[in-house]
Amino acid sequence: MASESYNNLMAVSFYSRQLVGCEVVSVSAMTSHVDLILPPPDNLSSVFHLENGCSGVFVMVVSSRSPKILWRVVGTNGTLQIERGFQGQHGYLVSLYDANGQCKSSFFPFSGVTEELKAFFNDVSENTLKKGSQFVPEHRLSFVEGARDVALLEAMLESGSRQGKQVQVKKF
Repeated sequence: MASESYNNLMAVSFYSRQLVGCEVVSVSAMTSHVDLILPPPDNLSSVFHLENGCSGVFVMVVSSRSPKILWRVVGTNGTLQIERGFQGQHGYLVSLYDANGQCKSSFFPFSGVTEELKAFFNDVSENTLKKGSQFVPEHRLSFVEGARDVALLEAMLESGSRQGKQVQVKKF
């Protein structure tokens, strides 16, 4: 559960780039360690600021009978919320609130690590067959995307260890 939660945490960076169109530049986070069976931290609440001036929140509660993972980004034209949950199956409830407060929601089943591994192995196979120069890899699987995700995770954990002090996210 903990490693899956960290994958969800790192998705914040990806979602901000793909859905909002910009990078997270700074974060302030509070962390706690409740369940001693899990590695610390097992709960994280953060506020993040995007390079376009918008802000959002990321909450990850692992050590609970009702775990919750939630992203919410507020902008001038509306609000985007992504909530990890269960509606007959595990997945993501994506809600978009327009400037008038009208909400459109869709549920997307969780595809998990298996789909990510399939895409990775497909890229490796294609690269081997096409000898590199003709191959265009899936950009979401690049080392730069991974480094950006890890930088965000590190900034959140650093802020949490410093009692919520704002931390700049390293750029790649």
